[in-house]
Amino acid sequence: MSAVLSFARPGAAAAPDSALAFVADAATAQAVAEALPGITVREDGLAAALGALSQASVPSVLLVDLGGSEDPGAGIRALARMSGGRTRIVALGTVNDVALYRALREAGAADYLVKPLVPAALAGAVARLKDNAAPAPVNEKGPRRIFVCGARGGAGATTVAVNVAWHLSRRDGFRVALIDLDLAFGTVALALDIEPSHGLRDILDNPDRIDGLFVASAAARVGESLSVFAAEEAFEKPVVVPATIEAAMMRLCDALAESADCIVVDVPRAPAIAYPGIFKLADRVALVAEMNLAAARDAARLGLLVHDAAADCTISLIANKCGNRKGEIDHDAFSRGAKLPVDHFLPLDAKAAAASANAGQAVGEAAPSSPLFKALAAAADALVPPVDDAVDRPLWKRLLRRG
Repeated sequence: MSAVLSFARPGAAAAPDSALAFVADAATAQAVAEALPGITVREDGLAAALGALSQASVPSVLLVDLGGSEDPGAGIRALARMSGGRTRIVALGTVNDVALYRALREAGAADYLVKPLVPAALAGAVARLKDNAAPAPVNEKGPRRIFVCGARGGAGATTVAVNVAWHLSRRDGFRVALIDLDLAFGTVALALDIEPSHGLRDILDNPDRIDGLFVASAAARVGESLSVFAAEEAFEKPVVVPATIEAAMMRLCDALAESADCIVVDVPRAPAIAYPGIFKLADRVALVAEMNLAAARDAARLGLLVHDAAADCTISLIANKCGNRKGEIDHDAFSRGAKLPVDHFLPLDAKAAAASANAGQAVGEAAPSSPLFKALAAAADALVPPVDDAVDRPLWKRLLRRG
């Protein structure tokens, strides 16, 4: 059934020229028409969209409901081929899953929205499509995503995350975003002597509102190339990582794709265990642990958690505070207990750590010649290798590097 539905809602966005929507239920049809007055809405799904596209002129924007489709990725790819890349495809569905979102983006969808639709969010999503001339599939050479998680409390995961991000941001103009997911007790802002804000909580609570401006307003700057997202929520307002964290982090990472070459996320164990699906977003997970039996056991458990949630994700094990003989086991025993090879050893360097903490600076700024910073810089360069000047770096960056 085809119908043109129109709702005169103040502030609604005008439908783009030749926009079409194929939806599976009346509630979604009403939400689409309310968000985009004048749009042609047909109460059919993906199959009807494929049929219509083969018989009619190509629309500028196509909203398509995936309900009832056995292979939505194949359907989106078919729509993208039929439109010759000229149509911005927005997929609609009921499954809130990072893997599905990324698969649809790779197939050619410009966005994926979870039902029930919020008209204002849909209007904003379509408005953003109009600002970008071409579809935006996932870019395999986009920002590297490094998630850092401590095997046990006090392992030093935040120290690793902060210093990896800081070092990368100083390396050849690399642009880095650093995210602290501990909203109440996180110390990323404290470590860098910046003011936390409520912006990160707003992002996690409202994934449908995420866009470039929303993200920029939530970030604090450290130097020219490091953006920090950190909070310090009051105890009076209980902080519970919302169930929307996977969708929110997915959208946040996408929003940062234009402004960051690397995204470093400090992940506390509680949300890691409660929402392991967030690791699907990571290119590499760095597990940080001291070299004792309990830490080896918990590193093994977290490694299995990450592998089960994101089998394709690379895991690096970083042994921290090495040289602390109190309870420390030898390298081989630690690696066997963790069921992972140790990729990096960070020395126990109390002097450099104290200088960094007291100054509110990264170790590389407070103690640049310390053994700790040298080991942290080596770990950062291994996690995100420098690009090859002759192949990957744009000409203008190569010229800048040469002075």
